[in-house]
Amino acid sequence: MPVPIEFTPEAVEAASGPDAFQPYETFLRSRQPVDSIVESNPWMRTPATKDEIVWGEGRYYDTTVGRKHPYWKDFDLPTPTKDLHQLRRDLFEWGFCLVEDALSADQVRQTRARLVEQAAAEREAGIDYPGGSFQLICSLINKGEIFPKFLEHDPEVVQGGPVIERLLDETLRKGWCVFSFTANISYPGCMPMGLHQDQGAINPFQTPEAPVDVTTMYILEDVDERNGTLIVPTSHKLIPAVGSGNKVGKLPPTIHVEAPAGTVLLFDGRLLHGTSINRGDDWRYVMVQPSMKPWVRSQENFMLSTDPRVLENASPKLLQRIGMQGTGGLGNAEGFGNRGTGRAGDPAGSMAAARAFLTAGDYRHVGELTVDEAQRLAEDRYTLQVLQREREGRQPGQRNHYW
Repeated sequence: MPVPIEFTPEAVEAASGPDAFQPYETFLRSRQPVDSIVESNPWMRTPATKDEIVWGEGRYYDTTVGRKHPYWKDFDLPTPTKDLHQLRRDLFEWGFCLVEDALSADQVRQTRARLVEQAAAEREAGIDYPGGSFQLICSLINKGEIFPKFLEHDPEVVQGGPVIERLLDETLRKGWCVFSFTANISYPGCMPMGLHQDQGAINPFQTPEAPVDVTTMYILEDVDERNGTLIVPTSHKLIPAVGSGNKVGKLPPTIHVEAPAGTVLLFDGRLLHGTSINRGDDWRYVMVQPSMKPWVRSQENFMLSTDPRVLENASPKLLQRIGMQGTGGLGNAEGFGNRGTGRAGDPAGSMAAARAFLTAGDYRHVGELTVDEAQRLAEDRYTLQVLQREREGRQPGQRNHYW
């Protein structure tokens, strides 16, 4: 029997021309807020790699720290503090907060030494990721015993971990996942990064009520206008206020973050920010951990990239934070995980258990089945059966009843 002509590729293409009713086309192609930010604020235009860096014209990278800035100096901008009440207010009002002494001096030294060695080794091996603004070290979770502990906010490696974790839980709600965990190492004379929102993956949607991302930056040496990060305070409220897909008007000027080594910068995923030019003589080391609502696809595919040795030693909290806890609506494998709660340590949602079979090369997928085959099915023919028995508590021969 011939396929109805309406279902042919030619017919579908003919019905999808410029006059076709496509109600979301304009919105999804709006490139907002990116285009209007530059249109309304031309000083925010990112220089091309081969462009000459111009000073003295008020460009977004040609700025100073808040306490010296003509526009911002009279505002009560956030400064490093250990006061959780103040940190909450700063993050909400300004879009960022600074956790004072979140890493001890020893923690800074140990972490920075490991990063310096790893960065040099990757350059030497030719496997580094250089860019115009920094050398990027990906998959930090595999690159030192200390790094997985940062994702758990273990006080052993980050003494301010409990405060950071509390702020993330309150802003994103418990159950958030890690989007990625990288080191961004700016080198002397690097180009400035373009200003962006870390939750830009959902553009042109904006979320005026609350962020879907909060980024944690671990600062491992003093930063200021020489080598810091550029931010636009309050932009986390100003941009979403115009609504999803709409044009953004004039914005306040940028400033450089000013903080000593050991500070942790937390900032709202809607805040405009970017790595600045490193005008110092040394490489600048920071680690960056965006944390997202669990329904946002992660930047780092931890299910694929995490070293089995890391998984073997991973705590339930770490496994949950890298997306290895399935629920009825998220992160399942052949249905396994549907009975999971998403909570750390729940065996019914343990994607790490499924990953172990993949690592060993023993994962056996459920394929096409007939009723006769199913009736003769061995209890351990498929990996799904093993997971259901070991993790969900299903009994051999157990059948589900739907009426």
